[in-house]
Amino acid sequence: MRWRNTAVVGGAAIGAAALYGTASARELVDDDVLGGESDEIRWRGHRIALTRHGEGRPVLLLHGMYPGASSLEWRHVVPALSERHSVVAVDLLGFGRSDRPAARYTPGLYQALLGDLVARVVREPCAVVASGLTAAQLVALAGRDPRHITSMALVAPTGVAYMRDPAPSASGTTRLLLGAPIVGNTIYNRLTSPTRLRRHLESIYVDDHMVTPALVQHYVRVARQLGGKHAVAALLSGKLNVDVRTALRRVRQPTLLLWGELARQNSVEHAHAFRVIKHDLEWSLVKDAGDLPHDERPDEFNAALRSFLERARRWSGSGGSHLAMA
Repeated sequence: MRWRNTAVVGGAAIGAAALYGTASARELVDDDVLGGESDEIRWRGHRIALTRHGEGRPVLLLHGMYPGASSLEWRHVVPALSERHSVVAVDLLGFGRSDRPAARYTPGLYQALLGDLVARVVREPCAVVASGLTAAQLVALAGRDPRHITSMALVAPTGVAYMRDPAPSASGTTRLLLGAPIVGNTIYNRLTSPTRLRRHLESIYVDDHMVTPALVQHYVRVARQLGGKHAVAALLSGKLNVDVRTALRRVRQPTLLLWGELARQNSVEHAHAFRVIKHDLEWSLVKDAGDLPHDERPDEFNAALRSFLERARRWSGSGGSHLAMA
């Protein structure tokens, strides 16, 4: 999802805002919003938080990248999938309940993490469901190393017509986020204020009633954990953008595109760009939904996803071409 930069605020607010950004920093680290069995792994010295649900053929759920992002994104998907599947929902490095180090966040870092999640957490080839920019990282990984990914469901992925090219240099706002601890914290606190996050959520949901005070507060609290600015700075700078056009042509797994009909930030027109490159992509349009169709219209989304996973299972069992799935 796109997130617009904000201007630097005056110095009078710096101390209070910077302090606020650290005072509540660890408030949600142990707050498991999905239920299930809490677990974690150490990855390159950092904690990666996850939850496990249900039994059956494995499915890995990967949230998108934006301020306040976490596995909460799958709150209406986990109950439906876990009826028939072993589901693992992960908080990516820099987001949710996972560690947020002052690291160099790159597409390569996240693609390596995704590969290791399948190998170390799921421990067998599995279906993967990912949204937004994370879905683009998944396509890049699958195009290069498809061995452990049996099928993919991509929710409004980027990387073909939107958020494809990395920015040539960081903006002034991004440099301050990374290089000036106090001023950077102040800018980040403005980006993640309740007002800003409410407006952001209202732009990605069609139904404003979805944007409850509790949801806004959750996003604020998650976004303002210690180190939250680092991954977001990489996101704002375009350094996490990835061009997946070549990788997409190499994908051989059954793949489903899921898009909200009324998505505003990553509009449904971008789905057609994916299908121009790869004609055999399956495609499901979720009506009356915005950029998070899995949260806004879960019944329709889950029906399409479960149907696809069953077709992909039959395809993998038959050893046939997935062109026959459509």
